[in-house]
Amino acid sequence: MLPPAQRRDNPSHSPPISSIEEFRITTTNENWRGKNDPAERRRIQNRINQRAFRERQRAGESSKSYRPRSNSAATSRSPGTPLALSENEGSDRGTGDESDKDESGSDDGDQDDDDAKEHGSDDSSGRTGRQSSTATLQLRAQATAQGRDELAQLIKRNFTQAVVANARHLDLNPVALRAGTATLTPRPRNPATCPATLKPIELQYQLPHDPMIDTIPHPRLRFNILRAVATRRLDPSRFSACMRLSGTMHNLNGEPKRGGLIVWTQTPDVLASWELSEGFMGIWGYLLEGCDDFIRASNVWRGRRGEALFPV
Repeated sequence: MLPPAQRRDNPSHSPPISSIEEFRITTTNENWRGKNDPAERRRIQNRINQRAFRERQRAGESSKSYRPRSNSAATSRSPGTPLALSENEGSDRGTGDESDKDESGSDDGDQDDDDAKEHGSDDSSGRTGRQSSTATLQLRAQATAQGRDELAQLIKRNFTQAVVANARHLDLNPVALRAGTATLTPRPRNPATCPATLKPIELQYQLPHDPMIDTIPHPRLRFNILRAVATRRLDPSRFSACMRLSGTMHNLNGEPKRGGLIVWTQTPDVLASWELSEGFMGIWGYLLEGCDDFIRASNVWRGRRGEALFPV
């Protein structure tokens, strides 16, 4: 399902994948643990995971029943450990980030229905707070199940590394970034070196928010997110939790779909490196007003995999 993560500024310059058989080519060396180059490790990991995913699809196996190729690669995280962004997370690990527990039967369908409707009004602030806490607990339960899904771990790791890389351009507070503490975006010390896609908009200086939002390389999407927070159409805690668990499966209309944002190259400040997941489109699609270029960039990746394109 996934294209190989190769360094490129514009994915449209690469030749498209012409047939599904190309995903089945066996390489002579897929022992990524012996590679010192992070880019080479990522390419091998992507190749292994995309082949395994398509084999499971052909066999009719559910995504949630998948088990990793090697349980020894998974490391455990205690259930009470907060989910946070870390600069070192995933850089030199194997394929596992989360605890290797059996997946709990959380009510994903109800949660996603609430997410999809949450841009409607909610008259009770207490109810909103309880829903936010419940959603966060449900997402953490999904994270423990994610330890059995190498593809989810890879997507989450790539997203985390992209956030950390983009945060350096903005001089973001690393403590606030890891904890998701709502803060105002600092004024860049050297605006000339900040990529145009990451230059803060005025609302980022005015409304406290999760610094992770600052690292999304799309000014209009950042504006839409913060405007929805300011008008209480968006629960910021739930949104941040979903983004920090990019790659986790969500139940949308009875089908498992991956959520969050996906990053495919080592140039995370370039929009062409990013992809909107089907879960993001299904839950947070109302935030994409004026973001047609982001949808088209996502369709480039989907088209290479032979998947249906998002309507623009």
